[in-house]
Amino acid sequence: MPAISDEQLELPPIALAQTTEAEYCRAALSCRRNEFWWYFNGLAPYPRFSKPLHDGDGRWWYRVKPGFAWPVDFFSPFQKAPKGLSTRPLLGWQWPVPPQRANASVCMNVIRDLSNYGMPAVAENKRRAIRKGLRELEVFTLDPGDGRICDEACEVWNSHVTRTGWNRCMTAGRFSESWKELGKWPGTTVVAVRPKAGDPRMCAWLIVRVIDGTVYVDTLASHTDRLESRPNDTIVFSCLYAAQAQGILRAHYSLKSDISSLEAFKQSLGLEAYAFPARLRLRRPVGIALRLLRPGIYRRLRGDATAPCEK
Repeated sequence: MPAISDEQLELPPIALAQTTEAEYCRAALSCRRNEFWWYFNGLAPYPRFSKPLHDGDGRWWYRVKPGFAWPVDFFSPFQKAPKGLSTRPLLGWQWPVPPQRANASVCMNVIRDLSNYGMPAVAENKRRAIRKGLRELEVFTLDPGDGRICDEACEVWNSHVTRTGWNRCMTAGRFSESWKELGKWPGTTVVAVRPKAGDPRMCAWLIVRVIDGTVYVDTLASHTDRLESRPNDTIVFSCLYAAQAQGILRAHYSLKSDISSLEAFKQSLGLEAYAFPARLRLRRPVGIALRLLRPGIYRRLRGDATAPCEK
């Protein structure tokens, strides 16, 4: 089968908003209806649990779990231990370090060099799906403040949750309060796809953040009854390709999970499961308790419980 060149692609000019880490985190602190990433709206154990904080050196962090924090930027190893976190109400924290200083690893789905991203980076068996989607679907950015679009997006979200069992369904009111706030968040773009002909309803949407030269795939949702044109493949590829065209350096698509189909989807689009050398710090009673009572959680924090990753 001949290779498909980027010149053959018919991609719309998607403009992704960009911002700095500090601007993004200050906006997150001011949000009333959102957590650090959008998907926390359905999984947040209590309001504002993942709001960002900064250490004594000015680097920004957020709570991945209640009482446990990561820095926003995991691509830049710390040359020294962070200051000031011991005074925060945290049970533990973890940060990237040079390999010789690591006592753990964190496996994330990333593209470390996005400069040459295009169709050749995609798995061969995925290219036909993407070309089908580009032929049949319109890829566009949308305004989360539009009430009609908000209702459509909520329908897609609840269908996605019902199909996958991940996260939680939302009422129209709760969804709207959170969704509309996205339009005021720097570095945030909501991209959607719908058929070019026939049924005009939205098939899928994707929240994308671009922070300090990294494009983050935040939340992807697709309607169960509108998957025939491969909206998931199309929308993620389109956003990564647009990021490359804008000179964005890296891509990040969440922590490596234990869901094999989800991980295969990410890898087929050119992402790799990469183990970042990391330093884990737990409060002394917490570390002892986890080792004795919850060894599985402790091994996962150390990186021992994940499948092999690239080093």
